[in-house]
Amino acid sequence: MAELALRGGQPVRTIPFPDSIVHDEREEEQVLEVVRSGNWGGGIGAKKNAALAELFARQQDAAYCIPVSSGTAALEVALEALGVGPGDEVIVPAYTWIATPLSALSIGALAVFADVDRATFNIDPADIERKITPRTRAIVPVHWGGRPCDLDAIIEIGTRHGIPILEDAAQAHGAKWRGRGVGAIGAAGTFSFQQSKTITAGEGGAITTNDAAIAERAASIANCGRIRPEDTHLTENPLGHNYRLNELSAALLLAQLSRLDELADRRDANARVLDTELGSIAGLRTRPRDERIDRSAQYLYLFRYDPTGFGGLSRDEFARAMQAEGIPCFAGAGSLVYRSPLLNATPRNTAALLLSDRPIDYRQTRCPEAERLAAEALYVPHRVLMGTSLDVADVIAAARKVQAHASELVPATVR
Repeated sequence: MAELALRGGQPVRTIPFPDSIVHDEREEEQVLEVVRSGNWGGGIGAKKNAALAELFARQQDAAYCIPVSSGTAALEVALEALGVGPGDEVIVPAYTWIATPLSALSIGALAVFADVDRATFNIDPADIERKITPRTRAIVPVHWGGRPCDLDAIIEIGTRHGIPILEDAAQAHGAKWRGRGVGAIGAAGTFSFQQSKTITAGEGGAITTNDAAIAERAASIANCGRIRPEDTHLTENPLGHNYRLNELSAALLLAQLSRLDELADRRDANARVLDTELGSIAGLRTRPRDERIDRSAQYLYLFRYDPTGFGGLSRDEFARAMQAEGIPCFAGAGSLVYRSPLLNATPRNTAALLLSDRPIDYRQTRCPEAERLAAEALYVPHRVLMGTSLDVADVIAAARKVQAHASELVPATVR
């Protein structure tokens, strides 16, 4: 093959991949309608919020949806709506974004980290079981990168122990497990509409559930404890927050959701090509297919790297070589959440640690499989999957080119 771009050769790809945010006159029309109405805030009576709730619930196969201001707010509100409070424990995966554990810590509960299945990047049901204690009040599996977790096993564990399952589906808009939308299979689910997501309003979030009582509590908690006229389960105002979604964001999301299925299908189809082709390259390990998953949302295309297939070339050097070839490919070590500098929870700034009857230092956490995964993981963002088969062919060509020339990048001391 031609010389590596890192060594002065022509890159495999010289044009950008599609933009991550797709928009057209639909977004403009929806937003303009709100601007002209003069009703820009969220809360009770917000028409775009109500329309968004109805549409997104239907698309995710849920009975109810509560729009909120962010995916993090959705997690906090949902945990509170499930009855989680100070001193309780919430099981979360060791490989995720900081919002998952911080949402528990923010309401006075302890985040307990469970290890992951390296093949799928998702939480390991067996380790969930090991981490359950009498204080466990919720289990929060994350559909990492948009791929559904093993919900059969996780729901069974939750049912057997009487612990609600809160699906963190922040990255999984449109993903389906056994024909059902994620976020509507556990007791509740949460979504994010932050700038990088496949469906976005810049910021925003949502809670989905099939339980009317949970939906009413969540709606009240997110709106300063107010009770809607139609609510029947609430008898007193809960302690609430202002986590409302504004009408401008709801308008953007109504337009964004009009193309959810089209874009999710396109990403998943392109990801299947990468699964086959990248998976045939020695040293690259793609996530295995699971017949129970009807569609992965493919927010991130994730795979693992073994340097022995590239003559000892390090994972980070492989990523650097791919980037030089025009492919946005990045190491995934930052998702080992208990090692993140952003998880700076101490007894001085986190009430949950003061309430614990045992000292907790998250820096001492050990989840061996998650730590191995952090050293192996690579990802490409969803915009790489938003184009045609020719676009994903460039990803495959670049990986094969780097492998063919890997020896040129490996120091002599390593070879």
